[in-house]
Amino acid sequence: MTAVAYGERGDNPAAQHSFIVTEELAPTVSLEDFSIDWVKQPPAPRLKRALIAEVARMTGMMHRAGVNHRDCYICHFLLHTDRPVTADDFKLSVIDLHRAQTRAKISHRWRDKDLAALYFSALDIGLTRRDKLRFLRGYFQQPLRQILAEEAGLLAWLEGKAQKLYERKQRYGDAL
Repeated sequence: MTAVAYGERGDNPAAQHSFIVTEELAPTVSLEDFSIDWVKQPPAPRLKRALIAEVARMTGMMHRAGVNHRDCYICHFLLHTDRPVTADDFKLSVIDLHRAQTRAKISHRWRDKDLAALYFSALDIGLTRRDKLRFLRGYFQQPLRQILAEEAGLLAWLEGKAQKLYERKQRYGDAL
């Protein structure tokens, strides 16, 4: 994003308010909207893999840089549509960073919450087990065997947490 204005008021960091205005990201479509019909009309496999790889790369890079989103859903990844979207040529942007936190290193707690939210938001788009494994390999940037061994607890927790969020959404709708 390109910043065009920013401001802040207050000297006390605990009570300080700030804002940033960026150039509009348009034309774009959220990954949630882009993938809404994937169960009935799957995308080209190469495009699906490329998008999964890019979301994994961006999320992993953000976390390794010490940033956790706190609202990490696929609707906050915008796919630019100013040119045809292909597996070899597309651009994604992350939005709604107003709740993001930055620190030298994010804790597993915040990383795991972001990953659970991201996984939950992708439950209905028809991801296969292989798609999920591709995401993990791209996110952790390690061999899959190593990830599955070292992150077994996290992966089990993610399944449970995403399922709880999903059940709550089914019960209460969008009033989460």
